[in-house]
Amino acid sequence: MDIYERMKAGEWIDIRTDEDYKNIAGVNLFKANDDCWRINNSLPSAPETRKMLEDFFEGRLPQSSTILPPIHIDQPKAMTIGENVFINHGLVCMANGSITLEDGVMIGPEAALITANHDFDDIRVLQFKPIVLKKNAWVGARAVILPGVTVGEGAVVASGAVVTKDVPARTIVGGVPAKIIKQL
Repeated sequence: MDIYERMKAGEWIDIRTDEDYKNIAGVNLFKANDDCWRINNSLPSAPETRKMLEDFFEGRLPQSSTILPPIHIDQPKAMTIGENVFINHGLVCMANGSITLEDGVMIGPEAALITANHDFDDIRVLQFKPIVLKKNAWVGARAVILPGVTVGEGAVVASGAVVTKDVPARTIVGGVPAKIIKQL
């Protein structure tokens, strides 16, 4: 199993001693930081910016999907973006555990998708769990989605919500921690 499969599977990783993490994921993290800096310091509407985003995602960013800089994504290799996805400015992704954005997903400004959690006894040991945003899910501005969460098809996460548990399809959730507000 490679380091990305190990992280997606939820294995605890000591970032100080795990050679695969240090030599692969750690190296990719620093490269991604540099790439984000270049993207974020380019003219958002310039064709070169779109090209940088396509390169950042290694050709896996569909033409129908839009990402507005600035972005802060640590592991674009661990992300899958579907067709007709719209990501507003300020997205933060700690994506080691994998993030899947299915077709039609919309993400508001300054949202955060966090797949990492730390061991309380040793903060240099991390566990990662995937985040999945199902088809046509909508995440409001400054919402936070935490490790292991699946947001169901057509569900809505209200602005400012902190989502700690799966969100059923066609449901609106909000609050800290997020709770069901209503069924659609």
